[in-house]
Amino acid sequence: MSDGSVAGTSRDGVRVFMGIPFAAPPTGDRRWRAPVPAVAWKDTRDATRAGPACPQPAKPSGTLSAHVPLAQSEDCLNLNVWAPAKTVAAHPLPVLVWIHGGANMLGDASSPYYDGTKLAQRGIVVVSINYRLGYLGYFAAPALNREHGPGNFALLDQIAALRWVQKNIAVFGGDPRRVTVAGESAGGEAVLQLMTVDAARGLFAQAIVESGGGWRKTPTREDMTSKIQAGFTAAGLDANVDADALRKIPVAQLIKAEMADHQLGFGPFLDGATVSQDPSAVFLAGKQAAVPLLIGSNTWEASLMNAVPPRPRMRQLADSPAVKHLYQGEADGEKAVLQHLFGDVVMAAPARWVAREQSRLAPTWLYRFGYVRAARRDAMPGAPHGGEIPYVFDTLDKSETGGSGALNKRDLTMAATVADCWAAFVRRGTPACALGTWQRYDPAGDNTMDIGNERSGQTAHLRAQILDAIDRFFGPNAASRMP
Repeated sequence: MSDGSVAGTSRDGVRVFMGIPFAAPPTGDRRWRAPVPAVAWKDTRDATRAGPACPQPAKPSGTLSAHVPLAQSEDCLNLNVWAPAKTVAAHPLPVLVWIHGGANMLGDASSPYYDGTKLAQRGIVVVSINYRLGYLGYFAAPALNREHGPGNFALLDQIAALRWVQKNIAVFGGDPRRVTVAGESAGGEAVLQLMTVDAARGLFAQAIVESGGGWRKTPTREDMTSKIQAGFTAAGLDANVDADALRKIPVAQLIKAEMADHQLGFGPFLDGATVSQDPSAVFLAGKQAAVPLLIGSNTWEASLMNAVPPRPRMRQLADSPAVKHLYQGEADGEKAVLQHLFGDVVMAAPARWVAREQSRLAPTWLYRFGYVRAARRDAMPGAPHGGEIPYVFDTLDKSETGGSGALNKRDLTMAATVADCWAAFVRRGTPACALGTWQRYDPAGDNTMDIGNERSGQTAHLRAQILDAIDRFFGPNAASRMP
């Protein structure tokens, strides 16, 4: 490896390396600067334990992640690698790089449901990465704006990790020419950003987007500056001090300001350095990365509503006769209509729209995930936001929705099957698996792999009337587009 040797562990036919730095600590004067390569080390580095997570608040009320990392530090730009124990240099394996979700302010690469062991057993190398979160990851203030530098530091961290993979993954038996970048929620949104920014071109060959939206209206630098100033003011801090003073603010105070803003979630903005357009504008122009794409959403994305309350306008629309008629037979009552509308506007319709646009350039596959383990079906109207993750990683027994005593054989079989699908896409560029025939997305056929409790299979024009209406009224070309 270019920076030095590492010593990991081996179990179940998989070599595991944890906490490898892919960039220098973004601390002190390097806070709010682009990442730079890690400093090389001489002695063999212990890679048997996860590195610290990036600083983040305790789990805010209403969020979905049950894993709150105990060890946190600004020195958090590290990654984990799972690689099959038996690899042949002449036949390097495809690579999956995972970007975790968490509204760009929560989460880490070492959560138990991101354990890459079972995916690696399917013949791929798995990498999970950390990136700066919250105000440390996305930041704009008058003093930093005058430096004319970037503001999307988390996105730059993700690009730095992908560059590390290109440079080092062959040591672990991986093929840098066959990298699939994948993510869920904020991680899925990050993948869409990576597909549309010049700095990431050539760093990956395929992409997977799980519940990543696609229609988010990217705020300007001025918007982000105002948002952060409001958070600072609410927390009793001054955002108008010089850059040196900003970089000396304790992390705990920055997190306090994040939470004082009362707006869950951060994300890319138009910083004029890394991001200059909405991803949707790049897709409309056909200028995104022309790579094979697997994309989809879940049936109960409305589980997010506790953490991200719908805007008043969406609530008004859910009570309108036209929207009630649109969901007739699918949802009864204002609450149910609002939940369906929320999930479709935020996730389902954007995923289908992205699939349509990407299919013009490269093979694309669209899914809807609706499987809920048997013991939870009475409590859940569908698969919640993030509910597919323990199936994708085949870690259902490790997730907060698992618990080995509550799982039946079909639950475990579905987890193994979905993991097979995703691994097949990473290996061969097509998600061929036991779910059945799954053809590449074609706008005319409008085919979706519908993964459900009773049956799974490819369905043509799945909920097309509803999603077409959402596209017309809220899509990138709509005058009523929601930010």
